Amino acid sequence: MLAAFRGTPPPSSGTTAVSGTFTIVGTYCVPGDNSKDTLQVLVHGITYGRDYWAGLGFSDGLNWNVAANAAGYATLAIDRLGHGDNPQRPDPLTVVQPEMNVQILNALLTAVRSSSSPTNALGHGYSKVVYVGHSYGSFLGSTIAGRFPEAADAMVLTGFATTRNFSDVLTADWTAAANHAPADADLPFGYLTLGDEAGRTAVFYGGAFDADLPPLDFNIEDTITDGEAAALTILLDPAPGFTSPLFIATGVLDVFFCNDGGVRACEANLAQSRPDFFPNVPEAKFSFFAPDNTGHDISLHDSAPQTFAAVFDFLDAQL
Repeated sequence: MLAAFRGTPPPSSGTTAVSGTFTIVGTYCVPGDNSKDTLQVLVHGITYGRDYWAGLGFSDGLNWNVAANAAGYATLAIDRLGHGDNPQRPDPLTVVQPEMNVQILNALLTAVRSSSSPTNALGHGYSKVVYVGHSYGSFLGSTIAGRFPEAADAMVLTGFATTRNFSDVLTADWTAAANHAPADADLPFGYLTLGDEAGRTAVFYGGAFDADLPPLDFNIEDTITDGEAAALTILLDPAPGFTSPLFIATGVLDVFFCNDGGVRACEANLAQSRPDFFPNVPEAKFSFFAPDNTGHDISLHDSAPQTFAAVFDFLDAQL
């Protein structure tokens, strides 16, 4: 796992075909006026589930779904394979890994465009679909943009930049979830989580946030699998075929992508992400937002309403 976060692929001795039928649980929220006919598909990061987008149930002010609905956008916040309320916990090394996530998410982005799709449970097909990712979910999104550039009409990537430093991940207190929480006792040992609340708070929070959030966060934390970590490097390729609107939002105190270098340094990192990963997105279709006093979990900080407004204003102008 550590080799993957250093950017060094672990040893490999071949390929194995993996397939299956999986249930993906989601929360679908529709605005009173759905005339924009635009769906935001929300994809969480590691050690979280779809409740990340609901502000962990802490406050409507941190709830992406509520803010998006108020701006006229429908949302579908999903639990990635093997996480959240999904009923299946497949093999953590051979099944729950980036490639499987990419394929599932691409199929989902296709399905929600057609009300007649057998895998669309929404009862409506959307004319426009926006992929919204956070952290690991953002890197899945950038990979989808590279592999399937027409899958989404726009990409919103939060907790993301192509300039990255995962040293805090390397030193984190990773432990088997089965040994950490009684509710996870039946999980295979390849499902990992963070065993230390202070360490978790240090990597996910910074600046201005409610002090009651980190304890709640720690008590309901989800997992990362060996496979998601070991194959991380497949998510680090550019997406030259993607030409649609792109918005990146990352906090100035994000230890992975800005590391308290100040607003201008953080903005420079976000701006550099376009030529690094998305060289053919026109400048007119690209923007970014770097809220000050904000750590990695951008939606769980006091600046969340400003982040929401920046994202939705961009989408209003582009779609």
